[in-house]
Amino acid sequence: RSPSRGLGDVYKRQIISIHGVLVGYLISILVIIFFLGSVSFMWPSKRSRHLAQLRLDAVKLGFKISSPAYGNISFKNKDPGLASYHLKNATNIKEAHFIKDKDDFILYSPSRLKYSNDYDDLLKSIRSLPESIIEIIFSKAVIAFLWDENLGIEELESINSNLKKL
Repeated sequence: RSPSRGLGDVYKRQIISIHGVLVGYLISILVIIFFLGSVSFMWPSKRSRHLAQLRLDAVKLGFKISSPAYGNISFKNKDPGLASYHLKNATNIKEAHFIKDKDDFILYSPSRLKYSNDYDDLLKSIRSLPESIIEIIFSKAVIAFLWDENLGIEELESINSNLKKL
């Protein structure tokens, strides 16, 4: 005959068994939470969707979008909340850089432009641009400007129509 086991051994085996089951459940729950957290990063936020739609609409209007921190156009304003939009330059202005200072545009470069006969008319035209433009650069190929994308497509359309009037 085999010796009988005491009740203590039975309880120990039950505790070990319950402990193993609880650890299994805990691991399963953690894996599920991790998976759900990872999947939630795949869906863009409402702001990201709005920004993506704005940029798609901007491309349809003929704009190119870039980061002001990168690229060959050097803006003086380094605010990361602003976006750089580029549009083909169809104006007579082939070299100019204006910066908004205290709600008014000032000529940053080239200084010789101040002495041209058309400077006052040009400055008047630049000052008529929407207030959302923070900085604007004219080159032979493009017009590049910084603005706050959070203002939406209506503001961008206003900028576009005003730039076409220059």
